[in-house]
Amino acid sequence: MSDKEKSEKKVDNSSKSTTDKKDSKKTEVSSKKSLSLKEKAVKSKKKVEKAEKKVEEKVEKAEEKVEEKVEKAEKMVEEKVEKAENSDNGSDEKEASPAKKLKKKKEIIRVLRELVNGVENKDTFNNVKDLQNTWKDIGHIDNSKDKSLWTTYNALLDRFYDNRSIYFELKDLDRKKNLVLKNAICEKAEKLIDNSNIMKAVSSLNELHAEFKHIGPVERDKQEDIWNRLKNASDEVYKKKKDFIANIKVSLNENLDKKTKLLDEINKIKNLKSENFKEWNNKTKQVLSLKDKWNSIGGVPKTSVRNISKEFWNSFKEFFSNKSKFFKKIDDSFKANLDLKQSIVDKVNELKSSDDWENTSKEIQSLQQEWKKIGKVPIKQKDSIYKEFRDACDFFYERMRVEDKDTIKMYEDNLEKKLSTCDAIEKLLENKDFDQDEFFKLQVKFLEIGHVARDKVDTVKEKFKKTIDIVVEKSSKLMNKDDFDKFKFIIELNSLAKNPYSKNKIIKKKSDLIKKINSIQSEIKNLKNNIYYLKESVAAENLKKEYMEKINNSDKEIESLKLQLNLINKV
Repeated sequence: MSDKEKSEKKVDNSSKSTTDKKDSKKTEVSSKKSLSLKEKAVKSKKKVEKAEKKVEEKVEKAEEKVEEKVEKAEKMVEEKVEKAENSDNGSDEKEASPAKKLKKKKEIIRVLRELVNGVENKDTFNNVKDLQNTWKDIGHIDNSKDKSLWTTYNALLDRFYDNRSIYFELKDLDRKKNLVLKNAICEKAEKLIDNSNIMKAVSSLNELHAEFKHIGPVERDKQEDIWNRLKNASDEVYKKKKDFIANIKVSLNENLDKKTKLLDEINKIKNLKSENFKEWNNKTKQVLSLKDKWNSIGGVPKTSVRNISKEFWNSFKEFFSNKSKFFKKIDDSFKANLDLKQSIVDKVNELKSSDDWENTSKEIQSLQQEWKKIGKVPIKQKDSIYKEFRDACDFFYERMRVEDKDTIKMYEDNLEKKLSTCDAIEKLLENKDFDQDEFFKLQVKFLEIGHVARDKVDTVKEKFKKTIDIVVEKSSKLMNKDDFDKFKFIIELNSLAKNPYSKNKIIKKKSDLIKKINSIQSEIKNLKNNIYYLKESVAAENLKKEYMEKINNSDKEIESLKLQLNLINKV
């Protein structure tokens, strides 16, 4: 056997060993793949990420080892090349052939290294196979350098096939990850089928398709299934869009009818003419509600959209313009009232230092009556202007109390009258039959008696309060509940009626009574409705009796409240 044949056999054996290694690695990888496919299909996305990290670590370690081997082989080759060049003294004709072969093998190693270190594409594998065939054709070189070149060449091939097996494993993991992402997109697409806003749903679906398109491939056997899933969901959405477009004219006309009705409603309100705050506030709420309804309605035919929208919003603005004018007018009237009250305060301030007690007192009382007739003022100045007026009046009456002998005598007489009235009320309690009419006369008499000295005010008030409390306590034992409630209310009403500063309290009392009556009447109405819907049974009959008892009690309470309301109206 010649040297050439031996070298070719060695190359064949080496290539076989290389292919055997590749086959063994492929079988190992494929077996690992089959196991990992079954296991990782069940595992979550987190385990896939962990596997990726492990593979990356393996790649880094494999690359480091191969690079070390290649560097060592290159150094050995260079050293041996230098030695061979220095020591080779053979003939030119014999040197020519091995040198060319060595040069070709070095070129093969250079190209192979570029392929191994570069980015793999669809031609990389074929290019490597061509290099292997070329190397095989060159065969063995009877030169000490050949073994070093073979070591480098073999190390690069090992590195290439190691990288290729890792690449396929990473590719498999990447495709599984892509499958998870595409399944998530399919779920989102399926949810869009139930979206009521079909145009928005179509827009979202287009975005999902773009996202789906930019995600990489999935496993080959699942490509068709995942695409069909997205396609089926898309077909449903587009079918709804088609139906929507077919019915859009009908829908637009329905929306036009709805908006026309809203326009009619706001046109009835926009020219509101009222002097009542409450009515303006109620209408404002109504207009804002119409605006919300308008915005919630979809589009209308293009031929009508501009006119109807313009008319609605013009009416909307007109209402609020009228409201603004009304409140400006109210503000102006409040300011005018404030000016009137300020002028009264100025007059009282001019009078408060006068010594003409009788005439000045009458004039101040006249100004107090005029003050009551003036309407409301801005809320910010309400308390301050009233305090200024009251302080001015109190200043005069305090001076009169201290300096006017006639007034002092009058205060003393008033004190004596009030105390004797309290005594007269207490004497009524000694009788077996309590005379209510006489008691009310004495109460009103006490309240109508004029002022007492300031240092006696608290004493006389406390005396009268205790007397009233005794009367109330005794009356509670002598009267039934309805009569007693009426009795207490008249006592309270008499106190309010004779107090010049209790006008607002009386108005509030009246308002509270009306609200309470309306509330009870509403409750009675609900009870009667409940009775009407009750079926015939023992339990229903018992419930009916309970409801009727509540209705009777509520009717009695309403009668009592209406009586109180009539008494307030008389005041």
